[in-house]
Amino acid sequence: MKSKMRSNNKPQTILITGASTGIGLYLASYLAENGNLVYAGARKDGEIAELSKIQNVIGIKLDVTNEEEVSSAKEMILQKSDHIDVLVNNAGIVGWGAVIDRDLEYYKSVFEVNLFGSIQMVKTFYPLLKASPNKPIIINVSSQGGSYTFPFWTPYSITKYALESFSEGLRRELHSQGIRVSVIKPGAITSKAFEKQTNSFEAYKENYDSVFSNSAAKFFRMALERPVKKEISPILVAKDIEHAIFSKKSRRYYHPGRRLTPDIIASKLPLRIVDRIIEKMLNAL
Repeated sequence: MKSKMRSNNKPQTILITGASTGIGLYLASYLAENGNLVYAGARKDGEIAELSKIQNVIGIKLDVTNEEEVSSAKEMILQKSDHIDVLVNNAGIVGWGAVIDRDLEYYKSVFEVNLFGSIQMVKTFYPLLKASPNKPIIINVSSQGGSYTFPFWTPYSITKYALESFSEGLRRELHSQGIRVSVIKPGAITSKAFEKQTNSFEAYKENYDSVFSNSAAKFFRMALERPVKKEISPILVAKDIEHAIFSKKSRRYYHPGRRLTPDIIASKLPLRIVDRIIEKMLNAL
């Protein structure tokens, strides 16, 4: 995990959401190694305690869908510092299922975490970013799924499309204030996001019975059983985020990790060909 960050880089004050597991946890540890002060957001007391055991990491209670917790996190940080240099909006959840099956409340729940939570974080912590004496930056963690939409992944992809659109507008608005904005679009990176959906998968099979339900369940099962050996360590995400923070010229978009087959197909082939391939895949289920 050891970072090769240049010694002349000044340590930063960093806030990361969704830091209890996966990419967020790895990133918090990675950035803290070099003396950066990392505020790591988590929802459960046990997770917060574990995060706080890491040197240079302060675990804080932070559910991005809870406006009171977001405000409390800001007040807690203000007790120790008058600014933050980096905000990493990493909190996110998987959203899947047939459009016809899922009700509006389900879509709202995915949007609450994957988009509205990031918007709330930006609005709340903007004054602390503006007060940074360094080159403050907002880093929004999206996905390759923000570039294409496969069937039965619509709830997830539309939130990532929206997050990237939000980032585009935000970058242009905040440029005059000296605040940078970058987007991270991970590929096949080791994460527990799918593991957490196992119970959701079983519930879906029990609760839905439309003409689409069987195909949706099989499609998602394929994702749960994807070849984990081909996934890559979160270190690639951490290194790209480190580059965004400390480089003289951060990129607008970063693409860490192995490109997924859907991403390759959707980006390289004409739309009509992509549709035919997907139709064949669905017919084979």
